[in-house]
This record gives sequence, structure tokens and C-alpha cells, in this order.
Amino acid sequence: MTAPKYKWQPSSADIAAHYGIPVDRVVRFDQNTSPFSTDWAPAIVVPMARTLNEYPAASYLPLREAAATYLGTTAEHVVPGAGVDEIILLIAKAYLAPGKRASAAVPTYPLYEIATKQHNAEFLGIERIGPKFEFPLESLGEAAETSEVTWLCVPNNPIGDRIDDRWINAIIAAAKGIVVIDAAYAEFTRDRWVSLVNQHPNLIVCHTMSKAFGLAGLRVGFSVSSASIAERLDAVRPPGSISSMSAEIATTALYEPQRMERRVVRLIKERGRLAQGLTKLGLRVVPSSTNFLLCEVGPSAHSLAEQLMADGLVVRTFPTDGLLADFLRFTVRAPHENDRLIDALWRHLP
Repeated sequence: MTAPKYKWQPSSADIAAHYGIPVDRVVRFDQNTSPFSTDWAPAIVVPMARTLNEYPAASYLPLREAAATYLGTTAEHVVPGAGVDEIILLIAKAYLAPGKRASAAVPTYPLYEIATKQHNAEFLGIERIGPKFEFPLESLGEAAETSEVTWLCVPNNPIGDRIDDRWINAIIAAAKGIVVIDAAYAEFTRDRWVSLVNQHPNLIVCHTMSKAFGLAGLRVGFSVSSASIAERLDAVRPPGSISSMSAEIATTALYEPQRMERRVVRLIKERGRLAQGLTKLGLRVVPSSTNFLLCEVGPSAHSLAEQLMADGLVVRTFPTDGLLADFLRFTVRAPHENDRLIDALWRHLP
């Protein structure tokens, strides 16, 4: 079994060079990252610059304790990783192998399938239903009964919806193995999952500093689960995948969540304004509980994305043979950046 590869868009520098535009005119609408700067971080970084000759402490205990405090649990339930991506890979390494199965409702984050197939396990993708991408509760529940791992993205990327708690509980109850909730966008829905983790010993919830916290460049994530699952993930975790600077900045941010919460409020408000603008253009905007909007553009989606990239506006496209071939995904960014996107769409839409 050959694992698919994750596909990246070109870097901002490469796009600027290719189209002959200043690099500061390139805006990433494709990565679901924050538009807010981290001007508070240098005060933490500068003193640490003198100790970069040393490895970080492999236990990352201060980071675990900060994450535990933020989540409302204790450190032995937390496992740190280089973003949610590494946590996903650790879960696959710990629980999947040839002859094992993982399942998920698709379309969803592609790394679940990639991580599954990297370990020569079977990936069972249950397609969402109809033009509104309704959640396939019954079919996924049946798949979970025979799966070592069931992946749930809540809210879901790239659709943007947040499924009902009753459905989540039903999947957990039906699952043969562990259930993974990828909660990368949890701050946008004010989800707190620790009480559910305490109820279900087969549940892992993954969090990231990349989205609402606006620290994608750090590459810091963490999981919360039972202590026994945490111990199993720790057993396959590399000793130093998070840099000492990243761990220190993330620790500070977790103890000061008010900064993140204020920015989430601003992004949610701007999401509504951007959705109105896209709707006025005649696009079908899928309702979102995240910091991005999925829009049905039509058969011109890929050519439109190329035109936007020539303007320095990088948007997310999807495989031409998939359910989202006619869709584009737009990250909610700062108002002036979103206005640039709307203006460019006015000019380029057929």
C-alpha cells in the first residue's frame, strides 16, 4: 500500500518571485493561520538566544503543565508534539499497523489518511451526504465498530461545520478502538473536551497553537487523553521535536489566553462580514464555525485560484477528481486583506 503525499502550495517567496510582485503583497488565504502579529513574543525569545546551544528538556513538563492548566486537567494527561500533525502521526504509529483499520468522514483533513497508510493500515473514508455535506452518522458508526482508530475533525476542516455532541457520543460509544477528536479549531466554538475525555478511556483530543493562538510558526500541539493513552503516545514520541523557544512561547501563551480570546472575537465578526461579501458575489458560502469559509465557485475554481495567485492572493484548492473540485477555501484574515480578496474576485469571476 502506497501512502499519498501531503501537497503544499509554493512558499510566499516563490510566488512573489514567479509573478514579479513584492513578497509583502502575498497573502495566505490557504493555511487557516492568524492575521495578527506576535509582537509580544520577542521579549521571550531574546533572553533564550543565549542558550540555543542546549537541547530542550525532553519531558517538556512546563509546557505540559501550561496545557493542562488551560484545558482543566493535569500534566500526566497531556502529550506535547510538533503541532497537531505530529500528534496525528504519533497516534497512527502507536495504534495502526498492517491488518488494522482507521475510518473518517470525508472530505476531512488529509493527514488522517496519509498517517494511516504510512503504517500500511486500511483507511475507510465515509463520504458526507449530498450538497450540504451532511455528516454520515450511521455509516461512520458502523465503520467505527471495526476500526482501531476513528478520526473526527471537530469543527471539520475543510467543511467548517461543527457536528452535534450527540453524534460524537454515538461514535465514541460504537467505536471498537480509540476515537480521535482533532480540535484544532475548538477555540472558535468554545469547546472544552476534558469532561468527555474523563468519561471515555478510548478518547484522544488534539489541540494546536497554530490557529486561534496565532502561533503556527512555532509548530506546537498537544493531546489530552487518559493517562494510559498518554503513556503509550509518549513511548513513540521523539525526545526533542519542539524547540526550546517554541515551548517557552507556547507556555506563556497558554497561561495568558485572554489575548487569543480577544482575537477570536474579532475573527468571528470578520468571518460574518467576509461571508456577506462572498455571497454578494454569487458564491455559495458553506456555514462555518472556524476561521475559514468554504465556497462553491464552479468548474472555474482552479483557473480562478491561479488568477488570484498572480495577484498575490493564495487560496486553497482541492483535487479535481474529488467532492470539492468546484470549491475554494478562504481563510478569514484582516479586513483590508479580505477586501483585497473581494475586489480580486469581482475582477476575475466569470
